[in-house]
Amino acid sequence: MRKYIAIFVSLIALVFSAGAQTIMNGSLAIDRIEINRSGEHIIIDMDINLSQLKLKSSQAALITPVVVNGDQRLELTPIGVYGRESYINYKRTMGDIMLGGPDEIKFRKSEMPDVLNYQKVLPYQSWMNGAMMIIEKEVHGCCDRIDDRAEALVGGYEEFIYKPEFIYVTSEGEAKAKVHALEGSAMIDFPIGMTRIIPTYGSNRVEIDKIVNNIKSVSDDKDAIISNITITGYASPDGPYGTNERLARERTMSLKNYVSDLLGSTSKLISTSYVAEDWEGFRAKIAASHMTNRDAILSIIDSEDDLDLRERKIRQAYPRDFNTFKETIFPALRRTNYKVEYEIRTYTDVEEIKSLVRTAPQKLSLQEFYLAASEMQSGGDEFDYIFETAARMFPEDEIANLNAANASMSKGNLRDASSYLTKAGNSAEADYARGVLAALNKEYATAIAHLRKASDAGLAKAAKVIAEIEKVGKNVFRLPK
Repeated sequence: MRKYIAIFVSLIALVFSAGAQTIMNGSLAIDRIEINRSGEHIIIDMDINLSQLKLKSSQAALITPVVVNGDQRLELTPIGVYGRESYINYKRTMGDIMLGGPDEIKFRKSEMPDVLNYQKVLPYQSWMNGAMMIIEKEVHGCCDRIDDRAEALVGGYEEFIYKPEFIYVTSEGEAKAKVHALEGSAMIDFPIGMTRIIPTYGSNRVEIDKIVNNIKSVSDDKDAIISNITITGYASPDGPYGTNERLARERTMSLKNYVSDLLGSTSKLISTSYVAEDWEGFRAKIAASHMTNRDAILSIIDSEDDLDLRERKIRQAYPRDFNTFKETIFPALRRTNYKVEYEIRTYTDVEEIKSLVRTAPQKLSLQEFYLAASEMQSGGDEFDYIFETAARMFPEDEIANLNAANASMSKGNLRDASSYLTKAGNSAEADYARGVLAALNKEYATAIAHLRKASDAGLAKAAKVIAEIEKVGKNVFRLPK
């Protein structure tokens, strides 16, 4: 089973309707206003009720819609309404260009409509998202006197904002034992025909220390319980099989005894095995080479002949190659592999787990990563780091990759999110996350397709988000607050 462990801020979409607004002490009214975006344009459509506008014969009113956002300001086509004397005076002195300039929509007061349908199409600019619509009114008397000046906020424009909700998931299944293995290889040198360890011979001191120190790194860890230590000795295929078998067996036992003296009580966990002649390793090196006689030598290696006969055939048929093997390939096959198998204890303290996420994440199970995350408030660097680290430690786990994708999206790292989602499986939650990613990339049709798939699989939240994403990119009228 699965459960959600954290949810981020949901998608925000503001939808308002505008009723009639009486403004400027009742002298004007906005019966209807719509502000929408169509591609690269803003469309303003409003009904301005002028029926209550009172003017003396000597007065003129200039009504100017203005789009404002902070320091940005755009005055739209003004509307001029003129009393009888005022109209005659302006017409005589200014001609057709009156108070509002050449684009003015002008009326004599006696010919003014009760309701003016005002429409304007503007090139969209980014600053217009969040802008307010203001109506300014100036009443001009004779001799350029301003008898009244007023303004009113009648609406604004705001696009839908897509702030996705991220669904983090964890498994409620029983935690698996945290079994680990530390493996390595060492090159222990022996004089020809000898099986006794000589620490000062060749680079033996360094190689022995490598084995001992790696085993101690586990045995000294208070959180680790060693179950088994295996030492496996290998000999190369050159020489009689019986001799090689004895040397591999006795040299492996000699190394075990020497290492046991250095490890103390841990040594009781050591078991040994040996490979008398490493033909598998020999074959791999020949197959990876580009030597002239590669295929012929591989044919001998793969034959049904006994091992001594194979070695003899290669040595006799290809003496020059065989001498090269003795210098290059065979020494590398004479090695000792070691493996330490151990289990890490279970952690239940959240603060301890959070510390280990930073210092030793390899000790944690997925359930322990999720336990720490479930005790934290969603969001934030530490919360995201937990999920990203879990995916790094468990790179093939679908839930770990799903959560890491959500964490990456929450920080705007969409490229990493896409990479994680390729390994997130086909659950409803994974399809939901793919829908969120597509929406963040403004690929809305793709987003809706993924979300519908998640909805069909039973994730109820997906249907709600589909409805919201369908509104993204559409624009809305916003009433003043």
